[in-house]
Amino acid sequence: MPCTAKVLELRPSVDALLRQHVRTLQGTGRGQCSKSFVPAIRQELVMIALFQGLGLLLQDNALHRLPFDEQVAHWRDKTDAQLDEELSLLKVAKKQWVIASIIGWQAISLILLGVITHQLWQNDYHLTFSRVVIIFTSWASILFVMWYIADLFDHSAGFERWLRAFNSRARVTPDADSVECVADALDMTRRYPEVLRYKQEVTSKRELRHEDIVNMREMGRLRRYTELLRDLDRFDGAPRLVANA
Repeated sequence: MPCTAKVLELRPSVDALLRQHVRTLQGTGRGQCSKSFVPAIRQELVMIALFQGLGLLLQDNALHRLPFDEQVAHWRDKTDAQLDEELSLLKVAKKQWVIASIIGWQAISLILLGVITHQLWQNDYHLTFSRVVIIFTSWASILFVMWYIADLFDHSAGFERWLRAFNSRARVTPDADSVECVADALDMTRRYPEVLRYKQEVTSKRELRHEDIVNMREMGRLRRYTELLRDLDRFDGAPRLVANA
């Protein structure tokens, strides 16, 4: 009986320890699950950054096909938060695009080279000089054709287009904007009211970006072109009369 009583006294404490241990294990499991779940989410977000960046490039390509007035209105409405977010996205997507392009182009070239090699050594496995020349010539030709295709593709979604999209959203810096470009934009701002109005509307909401300098110069250039064309139409070759004071 005394032994039975001692066992009965120990059971509540043992049950309590078991319940506490189970709660500890459950808490640890939830922590591990949450910790492993966060990197998975981040990795998924990084993977979709490439597709989001490509979508942003397609939007820029469509924007450049619109009239210039609509392009100016689009950039005028941009905020610092939007441009900084797009810059961060393009920074990640650009790196992924370079890696994917290198792997993709190399894989295609190696597959084509493998097909040519298989056709040459389909009947026998003798290594001859002519076959080696054919292999190296084919390899050089494949690389040249792929480089040419990539160069044509570069203007719409290639590395050059990534850099242009990134630099257009970057803040004005001496590396991206030369002294001549900034001086030209300043001269257009002083000369034409619409350029000054664009600059005031932009700077009231955010800092000037590289594309703003381009827009101000282009707005002034178009205005100057209109003035020169009007003067050309009015010019008939007759000498101007200068009134004496």
